[in-house]
Amino acid sequence: PWVVAAKSVLSSVINTGLPAGPSEAIIFADDSVDGGLAALDLLIEAEHGPDSSAYLVTHSRKVAEAALAAIPEHWSRMTEQRVEFSRAVLTGKRGGIVLTASLEDSYRFINDYAPEHLEILSKEPFAHLGRITEAAEILMGPHTPVTLANFVLGPNAVLPTSRWARTYGPLSVTDFVKRSSVGYVTSVAYPELALHARRLARYEGFSSHENAVSEIRDRYLAG
Repeated sequence: PWVVAAKSVLSSVINTGLPAGPSEAIIFADDSVDGGLAALDLLIEAEHGPDSSAYLVTHSRKVAEAALAAIPEHWSRMTEQRVEFSRAVLTGKRGGIVLTASLEDSYRFINDYAPEHLEILSKEPFAHLGRITEAAEILMGPHTPVTLANFVLGPNAVLPTSRWARTYGPLSVTDFVKRSSVGYVTSVAYPELALHARRLARYEGFSSHENAVSEIRDRYLAG
């Protein structure tokens, strides 16, 4: 959290990059998958540490109850430290199982939370993809757990957290490139563009803007 806070303070002075804080994930499960599988993937994120966030979001009571029942069995195959971390997350204010009233409510929760990682656990994951607008990383289907994305799948693991996925995307090569915009207007294209620019400049009350694309310029260009 202190790293994100420091970036926020300095963001008006230097380019601090995207705000990546404590890790977080939402496992979205519809009624086509086993709740035990959803619990298995929920613990991927929850074991990171006590400051991580991990939620299972589902509109299926059957999936939610099965997931809750499966967690102790999964804990039995984890180290003591990782069990402690995940227990702290799932029983605290940063994680748990969210049972929604409908698919629509699930979508709304996810888009409002804007998670760093989102798993769409469904036999038809692409049926849900169009409803998700706010997530930094979206992993599709039961064969794409966060583990694969973290270690071998390939997408950049530097991702916005703390709802910053609403305005930032994953780190990419463009973040390391300083660019300039370049414009060039030909003598053929200029008259039409100037006509519209004059109207806009006049509407906004910018006299010099208007003059610069008026007959004054035409006289200078004519020599």
